[in-house]
Amino acid sequence: MRPPQHDWRRTHAVVVAVEEYAGGADWELSGPANDAARMVQWLLDRGVPQRQVHLLASPLARNEGLLARYTDVRRSTADRVHVHRVFQDELRNLDVDWLWVYWAGHGVQAGGNRWSLLYPESRTGHPQGVDADNLTSLLRTECLPARGVERAVVIIDACRTTLPPREHARALTPDTIATEAETNTDRPVFLLRAVAPGEAAKNRADAGLFTSTLMDALEAGSRDDPQAAPDLDRAWTRVKAEFNRLREVEGTGQTPTALRRNWGNNEDDAPQAAPGPPPPEGQRHVRSRMALLVGAALIDDRAATARVAAGLGVELRTGLPCAPDRLDAKALVDWALIRPRGIATLLHLLAPRLAGASKEDKEALRHTSLELDRGHWLLCSEYDALVGLFTSQPAEVTRGFARAARQEQVNAVIEATEPRDVVDHLEDLSLPVPGESRLPRLLGAVERAAAAAGDGPYATELRDWSMKCASRLGGVLPDILVNRRGELMERAAVDAAGGGHEAAGGQVQIRLSPSGPGGRRTYQVWSHGPAGVESVETQDVPVAAADVRLAVDAILTRYGRVHSTLVEFFLEAADLELDVHRWRIGADDPVKRSLGTDFPVVVRCTEHRRPTQQHLWLRRWERVATARSDDLHWLPDDLDSVTAAHGCVSAREDAPGVVVPGAAHHREAVFTACLFGGVPVMLWRGGSEIEGGEEELKSVLTGCSLHELPGKLRRIRAECDVDEQLPGSRLALLWDDPGRPLPRRLDLSAP
Repeated sequence: MRPPQHDWRRTHAVVVAVEEYAGGADWELSGPANDAARMVQWLLDRGVPQRQVHLLASPLARNEGLLARYTDVRRSTADRVHVHRVFQDELRNLDVDWLWVYWAGHGVQAGGNRWSLLYPESRTGHPQGVDADNLTSLLRTECLPARGVERAVVIIDACRTTLPPREHARALTPDTIATEAETNTDRPVFLLRAVAPGEAAKNRADAGLFTSTLMDALEAGSRDDPQAAPDLDRAWTRVKAEFNRLREVEGTGQTPTALRRNWGNNEDDAPQAAPGPPPPEGQRHVRSRMALLVGAALIDDRAATARVAAGLGVELRTGLPCAPDRLDAKALVDWALIRPRGIATLLHLLAPRLAGASKEDKEALRHTSLELDRGHWLLCSEYDALVGLFTSQPAEVTRGFARAARQEQVNAVIEATEPRDVVDHLEDLSLPVPGESRLPRLLGAVERAAAAAGDGPYATELRDWSMKCASRLGGVLPDILVNRRGELMERAAVDAAGGGHEAAGGQVQIRLSPSGPGGRRTYQVWSHGPAGVESVETQDVPVAAADVRLAVDAILTRYGRVHSTLVEFFLEAADLELDVHRWRIGADDPVKRSLGTDFPVVVRCTEHRRPTQQHLWLRRWERVATARSDDLHWLPDDLDSVTAAHGCVSAREDAPGVVVPGAAHHREAVFTACLFGGVPVMLWRGGSEIEGGEEELKSVLTGCSLHELPGKLRRIRAECDVDEQLPGSRLALLWDDPGRPLPRRLDLSAP
């Protein structure tokens, strides 16, 4: 669809090209400078003033000449600081009709399964980049004036390949450069991407294959009318056709994708193109087999073919791929493959034609469809509706769906938190099998999320979605879904009353005041159990340390369950090294022991937490449920200032927690930086520094799921309780669950 006639003088462009990286020669990429120069020249030829072009380029020395002629553009390097400055600050003052954004360079599928466009600072083992999807989202926030930019085009030519497993586990989550919510959702955005997830972007003759193909299409359109606005839909069609040709002729494993959001008179979002096709050596064979099977179902019935094509167009949100009189089984199969779940959708539309087919023919169709689009069984419309339901909700609601997914599929490692990624993961885990009376995990997770959401309209919409999907799959699945729904709603009601499984062991929360004269303290204690939260004791007159310990012992005798009740001490930052887990209990028992022997004991601290850092705390805690102890960030042992510690903590904002080795006299600075940086899990050894302390910490963390850490430390402390000098008795753990805040203080002091 061609946008309205346009005055090119009211166009602004941000062009990013990265060729040289901190990783040295192995990271060099020759091509982005050439691509950027071609893009800039095309814009200037249309009439865009040079001063309305931001060029963020870090070219190789031999390619600098490609960009040197653009002397009047706003030129900077592509380092992180300049990218943030331009996108977050300088675009706010634009007064133009159209914004073009182009990015060429290295890219990876990084932490959190996000597409990271790498900065020049990247090197082996430490890729740093900006989140590509978030960068696009920024164009619909207040970073662009609500009335200053009518539409935007984003073009990304970068790989989206995954890192090796060890590097991927430790890779930084890419920068979320858009920190504001999307408010200008009516602004049309046309996003063109060189690859689908998992693919590499090809270079030829020191130029990106995708950019070269796209520029050929744009330049061809401009030759007819140099001043006309480009027909991007037509250019995209030419790009798809060329890559389809390359795939057939050369087996090129690169699949450009596009996403239009309200482009052209509020047009519906266009679908993303298909992910990578099956391996080239078997692709044509499988597609041909699928086309034969579809043709057999249609039996050259033109009316049936038209009905299927009409339904497929609605599901795929595109027009016909060819003239109506050229539609046949092969065209339908190829059309369905432009989008994930297209083949499953095609089979659903063919279902009325398959009612009388033999069991062998149905099985052949099913197996062939799995070869073409493995891991997908939702219809396109079902997927769009579900993702739309989740992404329309606040972040805390969508995180609840990720938790529901982990509860539903307890044996699977689900690290994703974004709803789209979680849906993709669950869909792939459970392919429905005809005749199998088992509820797909995805439907179970949706029902869990609905139960947790209560009785509002959002929960109703989720339940309507899952029931429609179960009914479409047929058989006894609707009945199974009704039974599961009843169980989950009953369990949610029990949990809401405080009697759920999470409350089985309960918790005891103890707030200790800072130490006063003579070591005296005040305290307040709460119990979390089946009856809910209960304030069980408040001592607002400072008492001796021995009396505090005796009171805690008595309270745990009444409210604690040995080995099960989590005991949380809320302390000031200066008191975090207080060895509360070594307090002696069992004054009236035949066996005297330490508090940390009978109970998993952790410390918590709300000091230095800031509202502006809250999202970091929540994001790190989300990873705790699925992370391993290996995912903890080992801090260097020579951090001697808050600033140094903060820099180290901020560099790994995706890590669920940290391990603090090193000298005790520097720990206060490290603790301050970690609390401020939103770190929820922190492990260290109290007391003075000893030889072999780091090896001791490593032995604790070997082969441990992170959520098991409080219980594992309890067992280690129990083994060391016979001798307080054993190193394991000094292990301490900050375990700061933001979902379980300290209840409000009760002030019972007399006036």
